[in-house]
Amino acid sequence: MDISSFESSLSKSLKSLNIEFNPGAIVSGKIIEIDRKSVFVDISSKSEGIINREELVDKEGNLTVEIGDSIEAYFVSDKGGEITLTVKMTGTFISKHLDEAYQSGIPVEGKVGEERKGGYSVKIAGKDAFCPYSQIDLYRKDPETFIGNTYSFIVTEMNRSNLVVSRRKLLEQNKKLRIQFLKENMEVGNIVSATVQNIKDFGVFVDLDGCDGFIPISELAWGRIENPEELVSVGDRVEVKVKAFDWENNKITLSFRAVHTPWETIAEKYPVGTVINAKITRLAPFGAFAEIEKGVEGLIHISKLNPGRRINHPKDAVTVGEIVSVEVDKVDLDAQRIALARNFSAQLSEAEGDSAPITTIIEGVSLKGTVEGLKNFGIFVRLTSTQNGLLHISEIKNDKEPDISLKVLSKRYPIGSEINVTIKQINNGKISLALTGKMGSSENKAWKDLNKTKKNASFGTSMADAFDGLEL
Repeated sequence: MDISSFESSLSKSLKSLNIEFNPGAIVSGKIIEIDRKSVFVDISSKSEGIINREELVDKEGNLTVEIGDSIEAYFVSDKGGEITLTVKMTGTFISKHLDEAYQSGIPVEGKVGEERKGGYSVKIAGKDAFCPYSQIDLYRKDPETFIGNTYSFIVTEMNRSNLVVSRRKLLEQNKKLRIQFLKENMEVGNIVSATVQNIKDFGVFVDLDGCDGFIPISELAWGRIENPEELVSVGDRVEVKVKAFDWENNKITLSFRAVHTPWETIAEKYPVGTVINAKITRLAPFGAFAEIEKGVEGLIHISKLNPGRRINHPKDAVTVGEIVSVEVDKVDLDAQRIALARNFSAQLSEAEGDSAPITTIIEGVSLKGTVEGLKNFGIFVRLTSTQNGLLHISEIKNDKEPDISLKVLSKRYPIGSEINVTIKQINNGKISLALTGKMGSSENKAWKDLNKTKKNASFGTSMADAFDGLEL
């Protein structure tokens, strides 16, 4: 169909249907034909409207629509029997219909130039317009964000000497339409796309293409995170899941972690028995949570934190931020939980080397241990993967420091630090320790004699003989 035939057909259709549109009215239709200059739209099953083709091309000049697509546009006029529609007035089309755009609230396209007092200069079809700071966006942003960009605006004031525009009014209109659309079409559980607009300590605000949404920090990751910026940045386009609606306040609660879940491959990646390093993230009376990968935490039950020694609280065995070796004990995909257990053998192997000899725990041996816990009465020291000893506070005090507080003790011997100790006494499985080199002269002589005996004589020498005259 050529243009003349189309216009004739269109004119006849309009006359027979007697359809009237008000300038600025939004009309819907389906694209039925495209030529070099125009896009033809069926807007009422028999009548077609014409949209300037340049309105529907991207920055590279590629057409963004095709025949059969549905489209919404603004009615501009029906002068000369031709229905003129616009998605947004662009190029020379603006200069011809700028008055209609102003009177009817039809969007016009303009490019933001430099900042002026109170706002920005905007170039619209060769004319200079002014957009106040408050009218450039719905959200506060760095002023330089907008300079050089092309947007759609509503003309709010127009006379010979002044042309004022607002982008905010158009965004607000679109937001209302978007909210109505979401009310009618969105359901809890839907996966939607959103753009990160603002990041706070308690969560992330996003734009659902014209409607506000919020992702609480608890819905960002499966594991604990301190700052949402660990996962997302302003401007990111993200996939989220709809959790709840509050239409009275036009709020939509979303979940990022529900879409970006690692649990589908967890059982495959971490079968029971897998030994890995994990970071302690938080402590609870019943155990310690450890992060095995970004966003995935497992629980080390208090009974699995230090096998062989009963502890009253996880803080007696680990500290937040500490890297520990753990073994996967159980994976529950339905509940999305992982049970872990401490793996001391892996830590000792790494620290001592695969060929390191096994430490024998007998009285008189000096060795290096690891601080496991602190109490007012002393320090718990890990000696081997299954054995711990107590360095009593009396072994640390001296004449200059007759009293040592727990605070001072924790600074001097932080949990996880190494300490040189000597096995002082073993009684019913309980191991008493002393600081190596910090004992009295008589005790030191006894240790030297004992070590000499172990090296130069058979171990038949009685331990009682070695400590004869000493009070332990």
